[in-house]
Amino acid sequence: MADVKPSIFGARAAAFIAALSAGVSILFSGCSSGGNTTSSGPVDAGSPNTLVVIAGSELKDLEPYLGQIRDATGVTLSLQYSGTMAGIDRINEGEKFDAAWFSQAKYLVMSDTAHRIKAQEKIMLSPVIIGVKQSKAKELGWLGNPNVTWKDVADKAGAGQFNYAMTNPASSNSGFSAVIGVASALSGTSDVLKVSDVDMAKLNNFFKGQKLTSGSSGWLIDAYTRDQDHLDGIVNYEANLISLNRSGQLKEPLALIYPKEGIITADYPLVLLNEDKRPAYDKVIAFLKSAQFQKTIMDNTFRRPVNPDVPLSSVFPKSLIVELPFPNNLATVNAILLRYLNVNRVPAHSFFVLDVSGSMQGERIAGLRRALYTLAGQDPSLTGQFARFQNREKITLITFNGNVAPPVTFEMSSDNDTKTLDAVKQFADSMHAGGSTAIFDAIERAEALAQASRGTEGQRYYSIVLMTDGENNTGDDFDAFKVKYESLPPDEQAIKVFPILFGEGSSEQLNELAALTGGRVFDGTSAPLSVVFKEIRGYQ
Repeated sequence: MADVKPSIFGARAAAFIAALSAGVSILFSGCSSGGNTTSSGPVDAGSPNTLVVIAGSELKDLEPYLGQIRDATGVTLSLQYSGTMAGIDRINEGEKFDAAWFSQAKYLVMSDTAHRIKAQEKIMLSPVIIGVKQSKAKELGWLGNPNVTWKDVADKAGAGQFNYAMTNPASSNSGFSAVIGVASALSGTSDVLKVSDVDMAKLNNFFKGQKLTSGSSGWLIDAYTRDQDHLDGIVNYEANLISLNRSGQLKEPLALIYPKEGIITADYPLVLLNEDKRPAYDKVIAFLKSAQFQKTIMDNTFRRPVNPDVPLSSVFPKSLIVELPFPNNLATVNAILLRYLNVNRVPAHSFFVLDVSGSMQGERIAGLRRALYTLAGQDPSLTGQFARFQNREKITLITFNGNVAPPVTFEMSSDNDTKTLDAVKQFADSMHAGGSTAIFDAIERAEALAQASRGTEGQRYYSIVLMTDGENNTGDDFDAFKVKYESLPPDEQAIKVFPILFGEGSSEQLNELAALTGGRVFDGTSAPLSVVFKEIRGYQ
């Protein structure tokens, strides 16, 4: 492997000739690092009138109503946010919650071998659909056309005529629902989907159009808004797309497409896990499903009511919604997700810029090693199986202190490439801490390598992850980096940087870096780095 010495911010053309050696990459996410908690008042977890709920981050828009729920029922809801898959991991590993509230509970039910689920009630509805720019929908003959199919979408995506944003199905339920729905629709069978039914060629065509990925539906909306000039559409919840159309942030409104074969609908079930809290649970369910509160949800979050006594608002299209059958066993769902990661999706080349300065000595460098162990396949958990490096992916690891070490690149040659996974683990074991901190020199090196790779590797997702526990104290500072970055052509500013806030790292500086490049900051101050790294996988 040759090192790229010149910066992209200097003589770019010459710098990008340097060759990179074989490598691995990425793909997962799922938990909300830091596990932030929201409630309507003081929380006494042991009180019979408190429900500690592990909830999807998309439910943050219900926070303004927690006080109303408490006043009407006498029950305090304490919401701890997590991604769906990571939340299921926590439940199955025995972490104690009174209830779970994700956008769907199908995966939780199928994996509930310990019979932790005591009851569940659907609260609201939002189908996963496609939002398409109106001009593009008109061009493709989809505007106002109720006969558009998933096959039509796949054909146009495969031909390079339609591109879109969609979350990572191994971490976010909107992407998860979309993958299951597309696979079911393209299979041509009306029965419950089996792995043998999946039409791989059509599915591959569909995913050729995915140009932006994310670990959460909310961040995908923000990223689509930023990158809307380069995208034709977005796959997301109907509620999010209606909100986006009304936000005033779009240069062009989205036409909502409900493919004719059918879709998968999120039904947001509140799941009881602690039988002792059933009385409180029943009170909350009764209020949430009351006509008054169902109308409040519909009018303010654009989710459809489950209470048939509530008339459907005029904000919803009159399209007939066909619900596709969901696979009925865990093996089928896991196989579809792993096929997506290993075969269907556009592969990633991700650059991890890792601080090994003196302040990382001791437990911090040990935590960083454990994070890389997770990526190297050492984590047997549900989230771990999706977080490890997958087939066709590449990863470049760049360590830095006062100097930037030569990059080391790995590539997975199959979904069972244990040799490469072992090599990543060996790299982790070889890391040692010492020296000062040259954050922006390291980021510049990663940018140079990423731009060089874009010119030679074909279609891939490119991203940069920065892990640092301190402030920059040598080399370029943020202002110097910003000047150089903003001087680049627009297409060379497309690679997002995802910093991890850790240790004494500057939150202001890292937030500025993320905002400048279109990435987001991950909180590593209250969660292990291995958990944060798994969350980041959904954005790669």
